[in-house]
Amino acid sequence: MYDKQSPFAVTSKLGRRDSLSDSAHARLRAAIIDCELPPGAVVSEAELSTRFAFGLAAVRAALSKLTEAGWIAPDGRRGSKVLAMSAAHLADLATSRHLLEPALLHHAPPTSLGEELRLRAAVYQSENLHSPAQARPGLLHQERTLLMLVAQSVAAPRLRGWLIDTWDLCLRADRNLDREFGIGRGPLPLADLACALADADAPGAAVVLTQMRHEFELRTVRALSRSAAPLSHALGMQKPSRRENASSPTPRPSPSYRPRSAKGDPA
Repeated sequence: MYDKQSPFAVTSKLGRRDSLSDSAHARLRAAIIDCELPPGAVVSEAELSTRFAFGLAAVRAALSKLTEAGWIAPDGRRGSKVLAMSAAHLADLATSRHLLEPALLHHAPPTSLGEELRLRAAVYQSENLHSPAQARPGLLHQERTLLMLVAQSVAAPRLRGWLIDTWDLCLRADRNLDREFGIGRGPLPLADLACALADADAPGAAVVLTQMRHEFELRTVRALSRSAAPLSHALGMQKPSRRENASSPTPRPSPSYRPRSAKGDPA
């Protein structure tokens, strides 16, 4: 069911020679997504080794993987710089989602995957029914876990990896928008998405994916309308009123809506 060869799969077995570097990579990646290592932060190998209790060799290997993925970049003698949160980066994420997410709709998942999708969807829905936005760290972990499972519906391993990478960076963006601008959100409708995929309901899954993309783009537009770098031109959308809040109803996008691509930071 899970692709154990995927570079995004996290193993709990510590018998392999690279197990420590894999664990360090998973931990640093999670710290970036949760903004423990905030966008634009400069970190050193020694600092990360002390903070996360990994040896320098494991941290160095993890940083190498994150650099290859575009999540961090060398910053001279100071160490490494975490991928910044810019208008171009957010526009790139929106465009990537439009290109990658339709791959979920091409094939029905195997029976075993469908059963687990339904089970995880029920657990996710139950846990978030009465506390939509209070336990943000716990919610983030639940969303990452279910999104990774949902991504297993993509047959092509490379597409699957790119999709997981893009979704993780979108979760990081939401986390940052919440912290910096107070633009929070409730749980993503992942239970609906998982069940639609499990039932091979491609039209239903497409509706949920479109809703998720549109609401993500609206949140980024609201955030950049409050900052010095406008995002509206990058996403090809109008700025919403400052009086809008995260809980206001979201209009459904028209079928002809397509965000314009923008050059910028890698997803």
